[in-house]
Amino acid sequence: MFPTFDPESKVWTGPQLPSVFNPEVNFGKILLATMGLNPGKVIQYDADTGRTMTNGEMQLRAIRASQNLAALGLKQGDMAALACTNSENVMPVVVAMFFNGIPFNTLAPGHEVDDLAHMMRITQPKLVFCDVDNYERVKKATEVAVRDKPLLYVFESDLEGVNKAEDLLEETGRERMFLPTSNGDARNLPGIVLCSSGITDLPKAVTLSHAQLVSMYGSLVGVFKFSLLFNFSPLYWISGLHSLGLSLIHGIPRVITRKPFSEDTFFDLFEKYPIDYLFTPPSHAHLLLQHPRFKTTDFNRVRTWLVGGSPVPDALRDSLEAKLPNGKTVMILGTSEIGFVTTDFFKRKPLSVGAAAPNVRIKIMNEVGKALNNGERGEIWMTFSEKFLGYYNTPEVTAAAVDANGWIRTGDVGYFDEEGYLYLEGRQKDMLKWRGYQIAPADLETILRDIEGVDQAYVVGVLDEDGSSDLATAVIVKVEGSELTKADILEVVNDKVADYKKLRGGVYFVDAVPFTSNGKILRKKLIEQVKTMSLTQKKN
Repeated sequence: MFPTFDPESKVWTGPQLPSVFNPEVNFGKILLATMGLNPGKVIQYDADTGRTMTNGEMQLRAIRASQNLAALGLKQGDMAALACTNSENVMPVVVAMFFNGIPFNTLAPGHEVDDLAHMMRITQPKLVFCDVDNYERVKKATEVAVRDKPLLYVFESDLEGVNKAEDLLEETGRERMFLPTSNGDARNLPGIVLCSSGITDLPKAVTLSHAQLVSMYGSLVGVFKFSLLFNFSPLYWISGLHSLGLSLIHGIPRVITRKPFSEDTFFDLFEKYPIDYLFTPPSHAHLLLQHPRFKTTDFNRVRTWLVGGSPVPDALRDSLEAKLPNGKTVMILGTSEIGFVTTDFFKRKPLSVGAAAPNVRIKIMNEVGKALNNGERGEIWMTFSEKFLGYYNTPEVTAAAVDANGWIRTGDVGYFDEEGYLYLEGRQKDMLKWRGYQIAPADLETILRDIEGVDQAYVVGVLDEDGSSDLATAVIVKVEGSELTKADILEVVNDKVADYKKLRGGVYFVDAVPFTSNGKILRKKLIEQVKTMSLTQKKN
């Protein structure tokens, strides 16, 4: 169960664990079978309504949704988009799309119109799902981005004149005769399209095949023996997809809530349900540690607390583990393209993100494409046992990020030690990450540069106090004579963007910003300049 190193290719290979399921089979067929193994078992607890759903009920609703989607004329290869929280019937509809070979792009429920429209321009969905809260934004995004008007369904809606997602669960009379269609080559059949940041500073449409999903979640069947899992993540996040895979493939019940993360919601759910497997990004874990209820909450039943999505300070893990007498924290590094890439499940080492996960291969490359030895720093490249399909409908992006042998260039810099533990030293990409959300500086810079009185504008990330999140910070060169204030800028930007994109690091006015000789902004120097100004400001 430990990674191995090939000194010739300089590749670290995680444990080779073939899936117990056939990766040539539609992922939906496997879900149909696993749900049928224990139909009476409760597989979903809805914390908001108190309702539960068994495997058998989940299977029946998914079959009905599958048949009703087919009756609407939707077929294999038609794209869908899903901008939903974790409500009761999202999972049955998702399973139905797997049944039918309908790939779907998962979008953040809280995204603004521009963010939603960007992805819809790439995927051109024929079917879109959303919630009541984001209906108007999603509808607007389809109007500006999708050429042919898609079918739009709303979950748990009492709105007039809209398609209700629950109508897809109506009885068909043909449920007993159901079998998912063959769908052809599972290795080339798109299953799900996730959002990821990339070299363009805009989200990319990460396309995972049915075979890749089967291998991601079928290789450790029987290993995960947990009673109840929970995280706040919708399917937009890879951690949300992880919950789906663990729950339906491994038969582990999960708790769902439509509510976003808050400390009190976490503690309320944890006290109500016997959760023994949970995931939080480190920024959430930090907030929980600071809350008064953390000291009085009994964590004895927790066996695994996953932390990941951004750098995880060792002090934070130490504080968590002090409250886990029967469990431990596990660091995970994941990417949308592969899933879990590294983990330190068997051994924890300070500052490391762990060793290569099962069926993953990793190497460190220099600027000219030469593989480096252990201890040498370079760009992290990785690949998985099943091929990555690339970025949907953008072959030029795929060509820039994936080489001819399927190795994915991550843009992250790091090195391995002699035991195969990976250490991250930074990102080549300038993307910021706040509480798991990706922030493209270019998005904010565009808004800033449109403000009257702004000559130059750049956005950098400054780590917050616990080092787990980037605080978006604006650096402005004003037009000569402008009376623009920091408050003016904050008001304009924060009123226009989603909450996670707000300028939490503040605004700094400077006379000039550092450039290279060929006119490229030196962001590292700019960050150091901001740090110095911040320290001076605090002293004063």
